Amino acid sequence: MKRVLVVYYSQSGDVARAAESFTRYLNAPTVELTWECIKPKADYPSPWNLYKFFDVFPECVNQEPPEIYSPKFSEDEKFDLVIIAYQVWFLAPSLPIQGFFKSKYAKALKDTKVITLVVCRNMWHSASEMMKKMIASVGGIHIDNVVLTHQGPALLTFITTPRLLLTGKKNRFLGVLPAAGVKDEDIYALSRFGKRIANHLEALSDSSSQPILKGLGAVEVNQRYVIVEVIGHLAYRPWAKLARLFGKQGSWSRMPIICIFAIQLLFAIPIVVLVSSVVQFLFAPLIHQKIASYVELLKSPSGAS
Repeated sequence: MKRVLVVYYSQSGDVARAAESFTRYLNAPTVELTWECIKPKADYPSPWNLYKFFDVFPECVNQEPPEIYSPKFSEDEKFDLVIIAYQVWFLAPSLPIQGFFKSKYAKALKDTKVITLVVCRNMWHSASEMMKKMIASVGGIHIDNVVLTHQGPALLTFITTPRLLLTGKKNRFLGVLPAAGVKDEDIYALSRFGKRIANHLEALSDSSSQPILKGLGAVEVNQRYVIVEVIGHLAYRPWAKLARLFGKQGSWSRMPIICIFAIQLLFAIPIVVLVSSVVQFLFAPLIHQKIASYVELLKSPSGAS
């Protein structure tokens, strides 16, 4: 009997559905599945209130998560595999998932194989690398990473994803823009990963850190958005630190800073995209190798198809 723990946090329901599809073939007599939905003590609404959405930005970037309610499992329990399914908020893992890693219950990952499943729009790179560091910090063994992104062209998701977050509406917008969130068929296709795990349960007991999901197309990286996200991640840091100087989440004293950040972000996004395109065009020979190395890092440990 193999013990598998699924840790997740879901607002719109996409992460929960993705995790359920991912583990479909693990619902077997030889596997004991334990589900744990992380419940933060802070209130994060769905759909979001516009200001509250931006007000979590500093804590996300500065990695100052809320406390969480005690999970049903003990921090001393031992599992053969832990699956962590999470969203991305402001280029970082969502605050509730960060809260789990700051809690004593993250001890359950020590010396345990971990598979991550990220569900978000196309900007997942920084969050994924942050997640790898958090897993390593608690002694987990990260063997696989699976990425599921929102449907539609990346530029259009700048409209469809905020609409989903702020209104909860997933349908096509104005008869032109695609539906928001992830496709049902993409969620269903995640079951192939659980099937591979179910067929290789013995690999959970060996001492290696070799990936199980190699060759299944777990991670696809669009190089056009690598520099865009790197620039965004660097630009976020000073704003996050500045906002925290004016108070904690929910405090009125930092409201002007949060509002200014939100307004400038509307203008910054197209500028960053343009600058990224120019940089890649002008300096391609100089930065090609560095980008290629970073892309390989993002694909690890599972790799692309």
